[in-house]
Amino acid sequence: MAEPTPAPSLPNDTRFFRLNNPWLYPLLACFVVLILFSLRKITSYDLGFHLKTGQWILQHFAYPQKDTYTYTQTDRDYLDSNGLFQILLFFLFKSFGYSALTLLNTCLIGLVFWLLLSRLKMTQTPSWVLPTLFLTAILTMERRFLVRPEIFSWLYLSGTLWILENRFRRMRNLLFLLPLIQFFWVNTEGLFMLGWAVMAAYWISGRVHEKRFDPLLSRYFLLSVAADLLNPYGIRGFLFPFRLLTRLQGSNLFKQVIGEFRTPWQSLTANHAFDSEIHLYLFFVLSLLTVFLIAMTFGQRKFHEFLLFAVFLTLACVAIRNIPLFILIAIPILSACLADWKTIHGPVWLSGPKFAVFLFLLVCLLGTRVATNAYYITDRRNERIGWGVDDQTLPVKAAQYLVQNHLDGKMLNDLNTGGWLDWQAPQPTFIDGRLEVPDDSFYRQTMETFKPGGLIPLLAITQAELVVMEYNTAMSWADQLNRTNNWRLIYLDECTAIYAREDYAPQIPILSLTGLLRSRQIADQDDATVEAQLRGLPLSRFGSWVNGFYQAQTYQMGDFSMGLFALRIKNYQAARDLFMEGLRGTTGVYGEVFFNLAVANLRLQNFSLGKLCLDDTLTVDPQNSSALQMKKSFNL
Repeated sequence: MAEPTPAPSLPNDTRFFRLNNPWLYPLLACFVVLILFSLRKITSYDLGFHLKTGQWILQHFAYPQKDTYTYTQTDRDYLDSNGLFQILLFFLFKSFGYSALTLLNTCLIGLVFWLLLSRLKMTQTPSWVLPTLFLTAILTMERRFLVRPEIFSWLYLSGTLWILENRFRRMRNLLFLLPLIQFFWVNTEGLFMLGWAVMAAYWISGRVHEKRFDPLLSRYFLLSVAADLLNPYGIRGFLFPFRLLTRLQGSNLFKQVIGEFRTPWQSLTANHAFDSEIHLYLFFVLSLLTVFLIAMTFGQRKFHEFLLFAVFLTLACVAIRNIPLFILIAIPILSACLADWKTIHGPVWLSGPKFAVFLFLLVCLLGTRVATNAYYITDRRNERIGWGVDDQTLPVKAAQYLVQNHLDGKMLNDLNTGGWLDWQAPQPTFIDGRLEVPDDSFYRQTMETFKPGGLIPLLAITQAELVVMEYNTAMSWADQLNRTNNWRLIYLDECTAIYAREDYAPQIPILSLTGLLRSRQIADQDDATVEAQLRGLPLSRFGSWVNGFYQAQTYQMGDFSMGLFALRIKNYQAARDLFMEGLRGTTGVYGEVFFNLAVANLRLQNFSLGKLCLDDTLTVDPQNSSALQMKKSFNL
């Protein structure tokens, strides 16, 4: 391994940003795409309890010690590791509204990638590498562009790496900032121990290359660790990351059932019918390519590169939520490897202006699909470009309904709705997304309710009067409640259903789907009208794909979700009306929409319309096995 030598003065810095450099333009286009990806409506289920806690801290001038949001965990400690994030979030909300939270996230993500670009330039990598790796980082990380405190961990990690790499390359000494970063990190997000790992890697690397320990880095390393004790919980807050690690163990229940704790392999093999999972494929390719190039340039690598790559690759392999952390480590290492390997195997065809133009056009086309929402809709994702809260995903309207109708009785809710209900519901919740609060036995009891018959015993134990659920993920609850005479559906919107016990709030009647459709101005259409509308639809998949580059795309997820709910409760007419309403408001053609319409029509004994919808399904998706099987079953 080579000895560290003073880096040159980066003469290519000024040349890179000259207007006659063809590689400047794809990089600028990447920054535009980065902004487009970060300017999205807020869909994070945790937003509510973060705002609630920020409000609580400012009202009480203290940090919470016990859980006060749920009625089930009041005896449990609440060690809040996100205080500064939550205070900032609530302050911005009160001052400027929810849109300010989106803009804050955009600024933070932009700063993270600016630091990444600065570290890439330190590697003296060829010009063509910068925008290529920059785009790869964006596409691999954008799934986690959420309004969550982990974005601050990205920022603190990037800042720590930038400071240490500057020092290691003997460019500038900013080690005095490390304790300050750790102080903010420990009070913002629970992954502050990653700062220890990074400092330790550079400290060991200095010993390997310089044959001595760096006394200045040693001093600031100890000061940084000491700074982590300056948190509201003292030693308990200092040790909190080790508690988080238990959530990543294979035997832990949270890891087994929560999507972001899955391994990349588990997520890739999950049943995601439409999702391309491009971020996972890029992660695998990037990991293998970096391993290969590290091997090819082994003698030129620094010891901290080996350590950091191994540690953060392990974290990414344990849970997909850690992939962005790995990317922030791996991309500069890969860049350095390419810079060193180029002296032996220079990829001439990649470095020319023609490829720069090609990459620029490719990034621009990607940006147009993000701007039109086609990028998200193709994978059937909930994200949409914009700002503020997405009330098609979060139970915003359901919480308003509870408040407006003074429904403050004891509530049973699922995990996804809990965070927002903490913030806006008039009563304590049953559970929310703060996984540091409940113990495994309570969470296991909650998971049992999704098994057939599992919900009813818990309703008896809790004496709940209301059940609030995100029905797309908690449909098992709806099935169980629909089979009982003791509960009635009183509310339904694009993402949330509310059931009330038969003796609670008797003034509120059972929800009539016919009345719901009428209130949403959705007409009950006859068969002839439906058939005429279906036959008038263009079914060109290619034309739909092309439109996604220049025309704003819509996919009425809310109407389709309510239609599936209506199918589940066997109200087939309402289901068909909702599917048709969603179809009219949707640009593009999607096989599952026609298939669901086919199911509704066949249940209504309209076999000619059912056949037409199945034919449309197969036109759009010729390999749809469900449609093929249904045609065979009904002899259509």
